[in-house]
Amino acid sequence: MLGKRTITKYSMRLIVKFSSCSVAAVLLALGLAAGSAAAQTTTNPFGGTAQTGTPAQAAPAPAPKKAKAPAALGTGQFASETEAKASCPGDTVVWANLSSKVYHYSTAKTYGKTKHGAYICEKGSAAAGFRAAKKEQRP
Repeated sequence: MLGKRTITKYSMRLIVKFSSCSVAAVLLALGLAAGSAAAQTTTNPFGGTAQTGTPAQAAPAPAPKKAKAPAALGTGQFASETEAKASCPGDTVVWANLSSKVYHYSTAKTYGKTKHGAYICEKGSAAAGFRAAKKEQRP
């Protein structure tokens, strides 16, 4: 007759050999699971832990990813178009790509869509080192 330790080693070999089988099914087949509704934790031969128990148990939902905080905007740079329009009445509001120092008019398809950008007033853009996109015309 085989001892309990031998059966456990044998079951771990079966788990490694038949990785497509669930751990719970193998342990239940060998009679090593403690009760049908109680879950138990076993040591995985690869270093982690495996949960065994009933297949009806649901895994907890993963935590939602935290949104990155927007980069600090400089003077004359705004996060929304309405803030920029309120700050510079009578001037054209443009979307400035902060990494390339190029700004786009509201008629461009890249207006407000680049990753690192801000709304700025067109008159103040030259002083801040921005230039207009080459193939865009002022609306």
